[in-house]
Amino acid sequence: MLNKIPEPFSVDGIIKTFEANSKDFIKSFAVYFYKYDTKEARLWYVSKNKLVINKKENNKECSLYARGSKFGYIILNTNKNEDEISILINYLSILLYSEKLSFLANRDKLTGLYNRGYIIKYLEEKEISNEIYSIVIIDLDKFKHYNDTYGHNIGDYVLKLVSKVMKEKLKKLKYKSVLARYGGEEFIIVFDISNKNDLFNTMEMIRNSILETDFSTEEYSLKATASLGGAVKEKNIELKTFINNADQALYNAKKTGRNKSVILDF
Repeated sequence: MLNKIPEPFSVDGIIKTFEANSKDFIKSFAVYFYKYDTKEARLWYVSKNKLVINKKENNKECSLYARGSKFGYIILNTNKNEDEISILINYLSILLYSEKLSFLANRDKLTGLYNRGYIIKYLEEKEISNEIYSIVIIDLDKFKHYNDTYGHNIGDYVLKLVSKVMKEKLKKLKYKSVLARYGGEEFIIVFDISNKNDLFNTMEMIRNSILETDFSTEEYSLKATASLGGAVKEKNIELKTFINNADQALYNAKKTGRNKSVILDF
């Protein structure tokens, strides 16, 4: 029942799939995860039916346990006894724990975004599908200035806030997207956009969202801008050339004044 998990893999994707497929015999549930290596638990997810929170009758607690580690627990409101659902909970535990390991391997530690390794693998998998899609490479303008003038803590702060701003903006767009930190002050977004017009308009929305953000701290008044290079993947273009096209567009944006979006014709 849990073999069809949404991609990219996510804890919430796993839990929502569990909810959809167990509703006939689990009326309500709540998932708790322990914080780091402590035994302090925090509520992560409550099912749409809040019975497990509002009423205590028929509640059962099962540990989330995998590879010798208890990393949380799930409270269930069900008429089934623990033995009847233990196999399902054990399987859920393994999937959630594996996602935790996958998260650490595929995420950038500073920003929490996908890292370069993940996005390259993601693009290689899309290459096989022969889809028409787009990529955008984003580079923060004169980023070295933040580190040299204000220190690396401020540089890290800018990177984290830019990541948050882009994530929030992407949630509001109608296109499917995957955002990653490409390296240093560079980011990359993969879109299901198949034409240059729509891609350019989307790039401008992202650029303006960064431009309009106040990056000020208690000590410094700060602004940030970004240059963006985009490309649409056509079926006869190899992945390496495709990425290079976006990179060349980014170079053009930087060379011709920065704080702009560029898509080149090749």
